[in-house]
Amino acid sequence: MPPSKKLSNLGDKFEKDFALARPNDAQRVVVIELDKITPNPDQPRKSFDEEALNELAGSIERHGLIQPITVKKSENSDTEQYILVAGERRFRAHQLLGKAEINAIITKGNPDEIALIENLQREDLKPLEEAEALQRLMERYDYTHETVAEVVGKNRTTVTKVLRLNTLPARIKEECATSHNASKSLLLEIAHLPKEEDQLKLWDEVRSGKLTTVRTIRDKKERNEVRDSQTPTQKLLTSGRSFTRRLRKIKIEDLEANRDQLRELLELYEEIEATIAEITASAPKG
Repeated sequence: MPPSKKLSNLGDKFEKDFALARPNDAQRVVVIELDKITPNPDQPRKSFDEEALNELAGSIERHGLIQPITVKKSENSDTEQYILVAGERRFRAHQLLGKAEINAIITKGNPDEIALIENLQREDLKPLEEAEALQRLMERYDYTHETVAEVVGKNRTTVTKVLRLNTLPARIKEECATSHNASKSLLLEIAHLPKEEDQLKLWDEVRSGKLTTVRTIRDKKERNEVRDSQTPTQKLLTSGRSFTRRLRKIKIEDLEANRDQLRELLELYEEIEATIAEITASAPKG
């Protein structure tokens, strides 16, 4: 079932739905043999830095495991088996140390949601990993953008923007995964270009270091250096994004000082909303 209300942050979601360990929940921590735990094949995080993993193993060896991993009992096994939900780095570090057991918390929550939220809280995910994980949630559970936003505690608009990264060309995705850590904001600017050839051209300039900030990319777009044969709708979307960026710079006190302009702005918003509703209503169904 979709979440019933908007949650203010990821921490609320983590504690409310999945009841992870708190100081008075010590009895929830159990010791489980490593060979009874199977890594989650849908783990959002795909890349693990070997050097950082060795450092974590060294820390666990010296100080012990400070935070237990989170697992869920496997429903497809006659024996006592578990699926790893959160804490794969800690799990792998125990494997490196040759340990047979690990402290864990058994949860009954949705493993896909928990794994994604845990990584988002720690800011461990790369932009494309986050986009792919959100897409999997939508496809597996038939979630809408609004539902996914509630699950992960983010604004719906933010979720929609991140999901757009899934439309990037395969080469950009592969190179991001193996050799280049581009920021989310840079990737979003590239994803907003309508033509793949322009996306790849801009990506090559980012990789070479010629374009390093969102501002330099936007300047290039505004000079029409990477915009080619856009459709009327694409041009409208580009203008709309430019309008939105300028709108964000307006201070509320400026609008309050001029009530007429505030009223005009609200009327414009209502007109845009009504027009989009008309277009949506007339679109072919299915």
